[in-house]
Amino acid sequence: MSSNRGRARVWLRRYLPLEVCGTIAALLGAWVAYEASGSLAIAAIAGSLAESVGYYALVVVRAARDHAASVRVRRVRAGRGRGRAALVTAWLTIRSVAVEFGPAELVDSVLVRPALLWAASAALGANPWAWLVGKLAADAVFYAIAIVSFELGRRVILPDAAAPALTHEAANAPAPVDRPVHRPLISGAPR
Repeated sequence: MSSNRGRARVWLRRYLPLEVCGTIAALLGAWVAYEASGSLAIAAIAGSLAESVGYYALVVVRAARDHAASVRVRRVRAGRGRGRAALVTAWLTIRSVAVEFGPAELVDSVLVRPALLWAASAALGANPWAWLVGKLAADAVFYAIAIVSFELGRRVILPDAAAPALTHEAANAPAPVDRPVHRPLISGAPR
């Protein structure tokens, strides 16, 4: 039981700040679009897009910050310089965001969220409470998929989850040179 509570806390700390940013952006985007156009369809699409921008801005900043401070990137920075470390950070950030959120975002953005935002506004009227109901219903589907992706992809998503911390000397040591290991083809043969 405590294991499930621990995981739930991890998910809450991981996703709640993202959700707050996304929710504020979705409500503002839908409201502004509806006021400008008078169309529920345009408000639903604008709310979906605004939520993605608000949500993923924080996702990318967090992932880039965490990967930039990782042991792997510090080793690259020490051995090959800041430019190479920036490229590795960007690649690791893109990869971790795609693994964690790619499947959920595909289903959510293309099908679930616009349909539920439109359905809630059609049933409850064009107002922020209706959009919030549609958003929360879509979030349940999104997080069911995202949490499964997170749990299955932890090794790819989390930088240095189990790696020991580097000492200052080790972080500044040159990166190992990639060379083939010279081994005899036949055991017992001279080197």
